[in-house]
Amino acid sequence: MSTGSARTTRLVQLALLSAILFIMGFTPLGSFPLPGSPIVATLAQIPVVIGALLLGTRSGAFLGGVFGFVSLLWFTIYGGSPVIPTAFVFSPFYSVNLAQGNLLLAAWYAVCSLLICFGPRILIGVVSGKVYQKLMAKTHSVSKSAMVAGVCGSLTNTILVLLGILLFFATPYAEANGSQVIWGLLGASILFNGIPEAIVTPLITAAVVTPLSKLQRRAG
Repeated sequence: MSTGSARTTRLVQLALLSAILFIMGFTPLGSFPLPGSPIVATLAQIPVVIGALLLGTRSGAFLGGVFGFVSLLWFTIYGGSPVIPTAFVFSPFYSVNLAQGNLLLAAWYAVCSLLICFGPRILIGVVSGKVYQKLMAKTHSVSKSAMVAGVCGSLTNTILVLLGILLFFATPYAEANGSQVIWGLLGASILFNGIPEAIVTPLITAAVVTPLSKLQRRAG
């Protein structure tokens, strides 16, 4: 395949995965209710991981940025609802209200929201892509490498988002959830969201990446 054709193909693939991220972000396709439980796992990180594994770390980082932008839009649009009291974590349009008129503090909260919204998402692509490359060099097993990379990508998002909440929004986050115990809330997030996502993500990632990587190699 010529350089121009390869570049065009990559751009088309990035556009397709970006479109999938928007669809998953604004439809029920972006979540997965676990059978027999009230737990809903988020699936929107999966296209980011798949893109990082098939197209490389830079593409994964770009898709992570798209994921962050979709999150920003979603929480900004729907954050005014009483059922989403913690929209300030991901949207500066709500976090500035925490400053109560202090412009410097408002700017700080806005930056913190953007860091949480974009940073972990971008690093999903970076971490999963790097892990996949390292494991492929050692094991040459696409499925095993994809599964481990999927776990790492999912946990990267969960851990960094929760760390951002703890560092920047611990008190308002606890108050918004009607609690004074931030550690209990974060622990519940790990148990009921982080772990299920870390299970679902690698399974779907491996199921998609394994056959597509074979087609990719055949196409040259």
